Parts: sequence; C-alpha cells; structure tokens
Amino acid sequence: MAGIAALGELSARRAPAAAWELSLASPDDDADLRALLRRAVIPGAVRVAFTREPQYAAGEGVAGARDVTVLARRAGEVVGMGRCTVRTLHRNGALRRIGYLGELRIAPGTSAAARLLRDGYGRLTAAVADTGVEGFITSIATDNVRARRVLEFGPRMGLPEYRPLASLVTLVAPVRRRTPRVADDAAAAGDPADATQFVRDHAREAQLTLPWDDAQWPALHAHDVAPHDMCVARRDGRIVAAAAVWDQRPFRQTVIDGYAGALQLTRPLLNVIQRLRGLPPLPHPGHILAQGALLGVTVPHARDWPSLWRALQQRAAVQGLSWLTLTRDASDPQLSALRTLLRARAYHTVLYEVVWHDRPSWPDRWDGRRFAPEVGLL
Repeated sequence: MAGIAALGELSARRAPAAAWELSLASPDDDADLRALLRRAVIPGAVRVAFTREPQYAAGEGVAGARDVTVLARRAGEVVGMGRCTVRTLHRNGALRRIGYLGELRIAPGTSAAARLLRDGYGRLTAAVADTGVEGFITSIATDNVRARRVLEFGPRMGLPEYRPLASLVTLVAPVRRRTPRVADDAAAAGDPADATQFVRDHAREAQLTLPWDDAQWPALHAHDVAPHDMCVARRDGRIVAAAAVWDQRPFRQTVIDGYAGALQLTRPLLNVIQRLRGLPPLPHPGHILAQGALLGVTVPHARDWPSLWRALQQRAAVQGLSWLTLTRDASDPQLSALRTLLRARAYHTVLYEVVWHDRPSWPDRWDGRRFAPEVGLL
C-alpha cells in the first residue's frame, strides 16, 4: 500500500498568501523530496514512512506513466508535496487517460491551508493538461477522518469535489516459508505470453486495470518486474488464475517507523509465535519492510486462489520477500475467503473521483464493475 494518499495534518485554517511558494519539482529537488517522505510518517498501530531511495526520480514513469510533482516551500524549506501520475487504465471497459493524485505529504508540525491545496492542485492539473488526461482519482485512508472531512467539503473552500467511488481493502499477507510445493496443475512455470493473454482477456471486466497490451511489459521492465515474474494456476492444463510478484524495494520502500499501543509491548512475543508458525516476524523500527506487490491479479473463481497463493509465496520467498500486498474492492465476494487464506492484515481506504468544474471529467457515470487498481501503482 505504499503510495496510498496520506495527508499529515490537514486543516482548513488559512495561511498568509506570502507564506507559501509553489513550484514544479526538478532534479535539483531530489534530496528535499526524499527527506520530506522520510519525515512524513503515517500514524497507526504500525507507523510507516513510504520512501523513494536512492533517487526520487527512480520511481517515475512506472508502467509508462507521466508524472508531475509540485513542491510547497516556506522560508526556503520544503514543507509539502503532491504528485499527479497519468496513465492509461480501463474505465467502463474502455481505455482512458486517468490521473492519480498521490504522495500528498505535509511536513510534521505544518498546517496546510485550503489555499495551499487549491493552488497546488491547480499547478498539477495544468502541468498534465497536455497528456490527454480525462479525469482524476485519489485514495485516502478511511481512518484519516480529518483529511476526509476537509476534502469532502472542499468545494466550499475552492477545492475540487471529492466523489466517493468505492471502499478499498489492501491486504498485507505474510509469506509462509514452509509452503508446500505446488502440484503439477498449479505450476508457476509456463509460457509468460499465455499468462499475459489470460490477464489481458479479463482486464476490462474491472475498473482501473492496466491494458496489458504489447507495450505493457517493456514499460514495467524498467522497474524490476518482467513476464517471468508471473505465476499461474492451472486446471486440466488450462490457466485459471494468474498474478506477478513485484519487488519494488529498489525504487520504493515501506520503512517501519515504530509500533503503538499493545503492539509495541507484545511484538517480541508475537515474533516468537510468528517464527514457530513459519511466518515472518514484525521488523525492528528503522527497517525496510521486505514487502512486494501483486500485479495483474486475475482469479475469476475463488476455488483457484489456494493453488495460485502457494505459487506466489514460493516466488516471493525466492526474491527475499516476507510480505505480499494486493488491493481489492470491499464489495468483492472473494474478499472474506482471501483474508482467511492469506492470514492478512487489512487496511481500508476510500477511492475518490476528483472533479474540477473547469477541468476534464467524464460525462457518463462509472458502471457497476468492481474497482481493481494495482496496489503497486497507488
């Protein structure tokens, strides 16, 4: 879930017009961007920071995207940032250019005024106007009540309108080291082209999926994932489920800042239990979580999840990963069984459509297809 939009201390309080200076990020801002990401810790039972080391720019252009980042400075210091990523995704069964507003970060101890957000969004949307973008989306943690309250009433303060589209559940699942070998009918090996075609055939059935055309793997390969990372499950020799394991640590990391409440006290005991069960321990504060993302997850029938999950765990273990993540629509009927199978911790977010009255938007409503954004692209 590294990339889910998070607003540190968002409020509607005003700031003097001269207090902020907005600019589009350049390569010279790399160190300031990375420093702000390290400082902007996301609160919770497990406190995390989503970082981009060793270079912020290394995480740009993922899956063929166009990225624009805006910075806010006060007295010369970078105290805020936001990013718009435009890529081609499915909407209502057709391919559209969609902008994702993410990495909204505010330095600790800084209150962001509505004016700052409004002007920052204006710079971002103007900067991507030449990309053919047709609409914008974002996601915010469900328990980030303060941010959601301000943004959902944003039009009163000159902000765009936030229209809830779906509730999303991000599962963070431990990789069991003593995973049984997959059976012959659920082998991880096979022709990557067949697996890609299987994912492509089903992609338009959900919202916000990648096109999986001939240009997709070359666009992804620059960020450490390739067709051979695809695992499949087979039934009677036919592919019935597929997903790739994507280790994003070379360009994007989840850093454990610390633990809160009972978890802080019980972590040593929990780690003993985890090891006895063949599961990964909770890392020490300051460590990078050995976490990967599932990509192109396509499982039409829940009965095929166990076979695919065994193959995915084996692939993840080979790559040195201890945790795997995926995002599902909260209305997905497979979700309950998935949580039991994966023994996953669940994180809840709200997916929004962001609408400016003077900016691009779709004339038609989103249809009834479930949302399936790639967790590695949020």
